Amino acid sequence: MTEAIDPGARVRFSGRWPSLSVRLLDNAAVAEVDLPSVDEQVLVLVSAGTKTIESRHGARWRRADYGPGSIGLTAPGHPARIRWRGEGRTRTTHIHLPAALIDRTALDLWGRDASRLGRPDALRVEDPVLASVATALGAAAVAGADELYAESAAAFLAVHLLTHHTAAPPPRAPGRDELRTRSAVRFIRDNHHLPLTLADMAAAADLSPFHFLRVFKAATGQTPYRYLTRVRVERACRHLERGELSVTEIAQACGFATPSRFAAAFRAQIGQSPSAYRAAVRG
Repeated sequence: MTEAIDPGARVRFSGRWPSLSVRLLDNAAVAEVDLPSVDEQVLVLVSAGTKTIESRHGARWRRADYGPGSIGLTAPGHPARIRWRGEGRTRTTHIHLPAALIDRTALDLWGRDASRLGRPDALRVEDPVLASVATALGAAAVAGADELYAESAAAFLAVHLLTHHTAAPPPRAPGRDELRTRSAVRFIRDNHHLPLTLADMAAAADLSPFHFLRVFKAATGQTPYRYLTRVRVERACRHLERGELSVTEIAQACGFATPSRFAAAFRAQIGQSPSAYRAAVRG
C-alpha cells in the first residue's frame, strides 16, 4: 500500500533521524488522493479508528478493511491512487525506512539486492510485532530518543520485513564470494569520503579487479562505482537534512571531486538539486 496521507490530515508529530523518519497523523474520514512513488520503504499503522481502503495499481482496485493494528506496506518506487472511508477520523503512524537500508540488509542476509528478492508491499497485513515496534517508535520520537535507538529499530524492521513479508527464502550461509563482497561493501561505506579506485575496492575483497567487478555486480546488481555513488548520495542526504554544512562542504565530506559532480550525481539519483532537497526536507 502506498503511504496514505490526505490533504485534510492533521500532523500530530513529525520527526526524522538519519536512520528513519516517523509521522503521527489524524486522517479525514473520507479521502481520495494520487500518491507518487518515494525512494523509501513505508509502513503505515492504524492506531485508532476503522476504515475501508481501496488502492488502484493500473486499472485494478484492491480493497481491505483496516482497524487498530492493521498495517500497510509500500515498497520504494510504487505510485498509486488510493481512497478510503470510515466512520470518523483515524490515527496513523507512518514510518519511512531508506531503500538503501532494505537493499543493504538483503545483501547481508542473502547476498543479493532486495530488487531480486522482492521488497515488502501489501495493502494490509496483521503483524503484532510490526505494530508494537511502530507504536514504540512513535512514542520514542515524541520523547526525543537518540539516533542509536532509531538505528537499532530500523535494522530490526528491515530484517523483519524481508524475512516475514517477502517471498525471500530462508537466509543461507554465505559463500566465499559473498563474504568478500560484504567486505567490499563495508569498506565502501566506511571510506566513501576518500577518492576510492576500483583497485582499492577489489583489494578490500581480496580479489583481482576483473573478478571483483563480476562478483560484486552479481551480488548487488550494480557496479562498484554505482554503489559507491549511491552511498555517497545517501550520506549527503543525511548532511542536507541536518543543515550543518554548506553544499560545497557536503560534496567534499562525501567524497565528490567537485560540487558540480556532486550536484549531477545527486540529481540523477534523487531527482532534484541538493539545495532543493534541503529546502524540501527542512521546510
